[in-house]
Amino acid sequence: MATTIPAYIARTQLGSLLKAAAEDKARFVITRGGKPTAVLLSIADFDDMLEELDPEFQRSLKTAAKEIRAGKGITLQQYLKERLAKRRAG
Repeated sequence: MATTIPAYIARTQLGSLLKAAAEDKARFVITRGGKPTAVLLSIADFDDMLEELDPEFQRSLKTAAKEIRAGKGITLQQYLKERLAKRRAG
């Protein structure tokens, strides 16, 4: 959930807003004249959004879903067990 803040307050409180976005994953909708004009969010949230919009990433998710439905996937526990076994053998 984003907090709505007028631009004039955002200007005076930018440092604390940046800290809240980075440390607390807070999100802010900045308004001007009562109308939403911008969003402030952490770089991690922004990167996640861009990744979700990436067509190549979407294709890889579809491919992975098909593989899981076909029984080709393994659990994280199985993967870690196999990786540990390879480390011990190697």
